[in-house]
Amino acid sequence: MKKISSFFAKLILSLAFLTAFTACAKIPGAGKTGDDNEEFVQAEKFIYSDTCVVTGVSKNAQEFTFQNLETGLRYTLSYDNLTFFFDRYGDSMTGSQLTGGQICNISFYREEKKLKSLEITSDYFSYSNVEGFRFYNSATRMEYLGDKYELDDNVVICSGRENIDVLEIADTDVLTLHGKDHVIYSITVDKGHGYLSLENDKYFIEGFIEVGKDIRKITEEMLLTVPEGKYSVLISKDGTSAVREVTIGRNQEATIDLKDIEIKKNYGYISFMTEPSDAIIYMDGEKVKDTSKPVRVEYGIHELIVRADGYESISRYVSVGAPNADVKIKLTKLSDGSDTTDTSVTDNDKTDENKDDDKKDPDKNDTDKDKDKDENPDSSPSVGDAPVAPDNPTDNNNNKPDTKPEDKPTENPENPDDGTGERAGVGKIYVEAPKGAELYLDGTLIGTVPISFDKKLGTIVITLKKAGCQTRSYTINVEETESDSNYSFSDLLALE
Repeated sequence: MKKISSFFAKLILSLAFLTAFTACAKIPGAGKTGDDNEEFVQAEKFIYSDTCVVTGVSKNAQEFTFQNLETGLRYTLSYDNLTFFFDRYGDSMTGSQLTGGQICNISFYREEKKLKSLEITSDYFSYSNVEGFRFYNSATRMEYLGDKYELDDNVVICSGRENIDVLEIADTDVLTLHGKDHVIYSITVDKGHGYLSLENDKYFIEGFIEVGKDIRKITEEMLLTVPEGKYSVLISKDGTSAVREVTIGRNQEATIDLKDIEIKKNYGYISFMTEPSDAIIYMDGEKVKDTSKPVRVEYGIHELIVRADGYESISRYVSVGAPNADVKIKLTKLSDGSDTTDTSVTDNDKTDENKDDDKKDPDKNDTDKDKDKDENPDSSPSVGDAPVAPDNPTDNNNNKPDTKPEDKPTENPENPDDGTGERAGVGKIYVEAPKGAELYLDGTLIGTVPISFDKKLGTIVITLKKAGCQTRSYTINVEETESDSNYSFSDLLALE
């Protein structure tokens, strides 16, 4: 009985297949007479469907490159005026509106490699204007707004017309995330980064450069990773300062020539008002002897440290750019359990009040200026017309580690482990490729690839530069492991 039932089941399936086939294909000569019998009638075109990520857009050639969401297989399809496009809400759109990284449901003619229809799927989330993210676990996971996400094994990252590696995303980039159920399938870099270098900067070595919210000490042959955009860059040392306008393009290097800056010193006066009134103030490592009267200081950026027994110490940079200014500082008592310090700066030309978060460290020694230099709250006051300085001048990517600095003073605030909360790790980092490229660690030139350097825990930026090639940077979160880390980055692309 079971064999007979199986036979009839197979017979029914065969009849169903035959019916479907005859519906898709016209049999030559069937139902036709005369000249019709001489026509070659082919089977109708089979239409395929797929859920995929847009990895490339060629508007001139009217082509899209897709990647299958599950297998990672890539293929290219053309489109024309007969192709239908729909957004995630089901409304009509044009092919020119499609961008890399979007997840779509498509139908297409495989033999002709032609796109029939495309709809941006609403089954997958799309988070735009993403900032303040963090990659970890060897850049296979991501944290954003307290939520943790896993990067798909075939994750697509689109930056302009290019597909890039996840390590090429800087902490300052602005992203759009596409995914589902805490799995990210594609990332679009909406705002990337470029690079800034200085020429004829010999006099300004060990001075300061301020770009947007980032302030750094100037080192020889430095190369900064900077978010794309327009900036008024402040250069200063020993009272000599100048502002230069610069535009940073994505993956482009801009250079500021300092040869025309006139070396001169300008001075202003700062009047300090502190709470408590017996707070001790240090300016550029020197104790201010008398705070009851205005203090004469050179124009430019200065290190400011304020301490008092029973209160949280603060450390920040102030930019002096006016003849007279008032600096008001209110320290927070340690017993309050809060993490805020009220600091405001005013001058006779402008008022700029900032209330900033401060880092706790009640065990600091009054003579240890370098250790305090690297503990910085979320913003710094500006005196006069100079821009506001950020909390962490040593961190090009605005990373704020949770760990505290060591108890010994440090000499170089540009070194990631010099009191910034990043600790020396075990082992080394080896970079084997691309050979011959200059390697910058956090903006400072350290040598030519292949090269190795001591591992530092925390976020580091490796920038690779080679004559005639496009400069690239990689942001790496160095985790606490006892083994060495080895990297071989892709060859740098030749400049067009």
